[in-house]
Amino acid sequence: MEEKKITLEWHSIYKDVCRNFWIIILAAIMGFMGVKIVTSSVYTPEYTSTATIVVTAKGNASSSLYGVSVEMAEIFSKVFVDPTMKEKAAAHLEHQSFDGTISARVLTDTNFVELKVTSHSPQTSYELLTAVLEVYPDLSASIFENAVINVLKHPSMPKTPSNSVPIDNRNLIIILCAGVALIAIVGISVLRDTVKNEAIFNNKIDSKLIGAIPHEVKNKSLKDRVKRKEKGLFIDGNPYISLRFAESFHKIAAKLEYMKLRHGDKVFAITSVAENEGKSTIASNIAVSLAHKGNKVVLVDLDGKKPALYKIFGAKYIEKAELGKLLNGEISRSEFRLRRYKKSSLSLAINVNAYPDNYLWIESGVAKEVIDALKEQVDYIIIDTAPLSVDSTVTDIAKFVDQTMLVVRTDKVRITAINDAIITIGEVGGSFAGCILNDVFPDFAFFGIAGAEDNGGYYYSKKGYGKNYNSYGKYAATIKTDSDADDDYNV
Repeated sequence: MEEKKITLEWHSIYKDVCRNFWIIILAAIMGFMGVKIVTSSVYTPEYTSTATIVVTAKGNASSSLYGVSVEMAEIFSKVFVDPTMKEKAAAHLEHQSFDGTISARVLTDTNFVELKVTSHSPQTSYELLTAVLEVYPDLSASIFENAVINVLKHPSMPKTPSNSVPIDNRNLIIILCAGVALIAIVGISVLRDTVKNEAIFNNKIDSKLIGAIPHEVKNKSLKDRVKRKEKGLFIDGNPYISLRFAESFHKIAAKLEYMKLRHGDKVFAITSVAENEGKSTIASNIAVSLAHKGNKVVLVDLDGKKPALYKIFGAKYIEKAELGKLLNGEISRSEFRLRRYKKSSLSLAINVNAYPDNYLWIESGVAKEVIDALKEQVDYIIIDTAPLSVDSTVTDIAKFVDQTMLVVRTDKVRITAINDAIITIGEVGGSFAGCILNDVFPDFAFFGIAGAEDNGGYYYSKKGYGKNYNSYGKYAATIKTDSDADDDYNV
């Protein structure tokens, strides 16, 4: 039986702590409020009045009698706590009982005795201690006739409770509550059964890894960070994108070219288990990378309920370029136009509006007809689908594409759900190419030094740029590429 290993992924822990920092603050507040509740409802304040007396022997003029004075102090410390002392002090105050406690101790190696009277109120403790000091001569005279007791420090009215919780202890309770919350957050983060890095993926996911997309900060400039304006992670024409991030997509594109060369695969569906795993961004960047190398590429958006590709490319609504209109039969194939991206070899079949009845595209077979027609005329078709967990049509799409790829965002979806999704694609008859691990944080390294990656090479050829792919052979009679527009996406 394989031993279960606990892996510490510091970036995951850091994100969880930052995301749930409010829980730590709330735990600290609860600790503070708990102390307040206990001190106000359960806690009974006590007040202590203190006095110091010195016990000496009469005629104590030499140091030889010092030891006698110390012994007398020990005896008198016991006399003060005797019940008789309480009775005499209560009678002196004309009280029925001594409403408090007396304590006495001899200071180390001295003839000083510290007296304390503790009661429920400061005034009572002060009055009781004063009464004790006034009645002690009657008892002391019967014990030691040659003893002299002088008050070194007279009692005073206490201002604060003697049994209050110290400030340091209150702060410690608050810190402990916050610490428990922090430990709980870290524990949940560590034990959460998700893919946190490539090592965990290789150990627990029943699929090969096509590529790993490193974590990329969206807000690179100070202005964007202040305004909290997030820039899209699109590799084309984005000066803020790092070389490592762009290179990861070129490597994936190279693997897709290898699949086509070896098995003839041209149509790739990109999906994910849950939402917000980055599949639309990944699909767009893979399509752009393939187009940069001179391939004829069509990027298709079959996520009819929540289309996202139009946001990445900044596309506006154009009825004749709306894929949903074509698939719903609202416009004819001769009227429909593919959007061409920046006069490159990349064309877009996307939607700006949502189409709740997009499942009819798949059930009627019209989506497959369009894909099959384009497949004969282009090099690659990249399809952005809906997540598997929200749209059942994804499994139907997997049946008619050449390969399906699953985007897995680190620390997002449970491992069991990912493996179930892979099994499901296989069970419906789809061909599963592998997974793309997204948002991978680098390992901690001194001074940010990391080793060089193997299989390097920056695939950024501009072969094919400037060509006008106004038609796609036989299918050009029904679906055309519109290249007459002058805006960013060149419809």
